[in-house]
Amino acid sequence: MKLIKLYKLYFFDLLFKIPWIISGAILTAISLEVILLPNGLIDGGITGISIMLSEKLGFSLSILLFFLNIPFVLLGYKHLGKRFAFSATLGIFSLTIATGVLEKFPLYLEGNSILIIIIGGILLGMGIGIVLRNGGALDGTDVLALLFSSKTSFSVGESILAINIFIFIFALLLFGWKGALISIITYFIATTVIDFVRI
Repeated sequence: MKLIKLYKLYFFDLLFKIPWIISGAILTAISLEVILLPNGLIDGGITGISIMLSEKLGFSLSILLFFLNIPFVLLGYKHLGKRFAFSATLGIFSLTIATGVLEKFPLYLEGNSILIIIIGGILLGMGIGIVLRNGGALDGTDVLALLFSSKTSFSVGESILAINIFIFIFALLLFGWKGALISIITYFIATTVIDFVRI
């Protein structure tokens, strides 16, 4: 009887978190497709790599996001458990669908560069933070950051930023110093918001 009660609590807790994971993924997709990409900015992590490959090779961003994140879901399954793997798969799948829809029906936010950096960074950080707070992930580097932060004194946001420094170096080579620098500032805002949302 006690075991059945525990399973019910587990099930209802997971059921409660699913809408939050989907909402966070949609918020992240809006930040990417409506604000960052149209203004020549990129995200970090596997998403950033997917953006660069999409720009250079012409592949769909949503398809790249899905397939490049599969190895990290498997890594999360091995080290963080089945529930995390399910939540991460849900988050990545939701992000894939949301970016795919916004690719078909594009909306752009243009305007003051500083305002775009702030809004883009806040929305991105809120989206990722909401997903992480509810036990999921949207990007392979989120998985690495969770593993890294569990073994060090770094927060998840700090770990994500540290891992992404290398990706922004590649962005510097592809998009020039201005686009890469603005992307770094945007992502710094995002990682600050991630840690705030996860508290």
